[in-house]
Amino acid sequence: MDSLADKISNNLTSLSYFIPELILVAGLLLLILVDLLRKKNLLFPLSLVILALAIGQLLVGWPKEAHFLFEGFVKLDQASAAWRLILLLGASISILIAARGTLKSMGEFYTLTFGIVLGGHLLVMSSHLLIVYLGIELMSISAYALTLFTFEKRGSEAAVKYLVFGAVSAATMLYGISWIYTLTGSLFFLAPEFTDALLKSPLVPLSISLSLIMVGILFKSGSVPFHVWSPDVYTAAPTPTVALFSVVPKLAALAFLAKWFLVIHLFGLGSINWVTILSILAMLSMLFGNFSALRQQNVKRMMAYSSIAHTGFLIIPIVSLSEQATRNLLFYAFIFLIMNLATFLVINFFERQENIRNIKEYAGMFTKYPLLSLFLVVLMISLVGLPPTAGFTAKLLIFTSLWESYTMAGQPWVLALFIFGLLNTVVALFFYLKIPFYMIFRSKESQLADNEANKYTYENYFTGLLVFALLVLFFKPDWLLGFINKINFVF
Repeated sequence: MDSLADKISNNLTSLSYFIPELILVAGLLLLILVDLLRKKNLLFPLSLVILALAIGQLLVGWPKEAHFLFEGFVKLDQASAAWRLILLLGASISILIAARGTLKSMGEFYTLTFGIVLGGHLLVMSSHLLIVYLGIELMSISAYALTLFTFEKRGSEAAVKYLVFGAVSAATMLYGISWIYTLTGSLFFLAPEFTDALLKSPLVPLSISLSLIMVGILFKSGSVPFHVWSPDVYTAAPTPTVALFSVVPKLAALAFLAKWFLVIHLFGLGSINWVTILSILAMLSMLFGNFSALRQQNVKRMMAYSSIAHTGFLIIPIVSLSEQATRNLLFYAFIFLIMNLATFLVINFFERQENIRNIKEYAGMFTKYPLLSLFLVVLMISLVGLPPTAGFTAKLLIFTSLWESYTMAGQPWVLALFIFGLLNTVVALFFYLKIPFYMIFRSKESQLADNEANKYTYENYFTGLLVFALLVLFFKPDWLLGFINKINFVF
């Protein structure tokens, strides 16, 4: 057994690999101090500088090999580094969206955003189930508070609903973790001994414990049947907050699910067919998300159901069970981040500038804001998964992985998921293209075009940059895939 001095030395060494997270913690404390000193004008640039430093340090210290840190509680490898990079980029773009919003408590928004990112980092790096629980709770508590930031009754109601569902799912997950510890005697889920203990565990208690743990993961990812908080929270929370929720907690949960799924799958030797279970959950998420979105008139509520449907698509490469499928998941996650945040950037602009909240209110906006409207059309096409956007490439890659998985294993539910996913892509056309339809083919009375005044807005430049990225990555996907293919995803 290591001495206390050895453990202290080991933890100090681990800190040298943990610098991006230390930057986030220091930045969070610094933002609180600046806010207390009432230097409000420094909050926005300071938060971007902190995130830029964290991203820079992450890239400079990119791991060449895997390291278990802090006595094995977290694992630093190239896969977790890639997911941390995505989370940092998501937070950065969300803060840029918030800079043009109407949030009343910007200091709190920045600090709570850092809390969500830090929780996401812990989750994607975790190799111990208590770190998983800590990461999910850190994200959740920050998210509950951010939901309130409209300071209106509906925001309070949505936050309470979110809190209740979150507390129940967290307690359920913690109870499942206690069962797992009873069965295995360990919570280090990446250890070979943990897998051996799962293989030897009785079927009934093992099924119960793993199902209870999945509740917490599926809640944070917004998957059916643990999605009921999403529509109300997306509708009531401020748009910059919703933009953050739509990518950072969701992608962090799905990144962990990809790792956890390999553990509980037990190399195909387990008595529980998790491929079938996750395939059914993915299909239900697509079905409920897409068909519920068809009936929505509120734009953010429609995007909430869209996010639920995309969770189903993001689960597809997880059930494909191959290293290339994991790479395709990372590609899809990066494209999803760009197109989702760019969409919320435009939604935030119209909400602030024109007080638009419902789809029909977008009527005639193409005349008044031609460039921004054109960008939104491209974004909707990308969310559907049509060319010439990277959304098409992302869906092509995940369906390719799924088909390869079916041809190798021949599981009928995998084939059903493949067919179901393709059909749901068609269904998505009918609600994503509703906004472009009203923008282009409907007009408002007494609406004056003011093209020159709206040509050079911040949103035009920023959205244009993100849309350009989606178009370029359709024609040159190897620019991103080349980076992803260099990542070692060996478990």
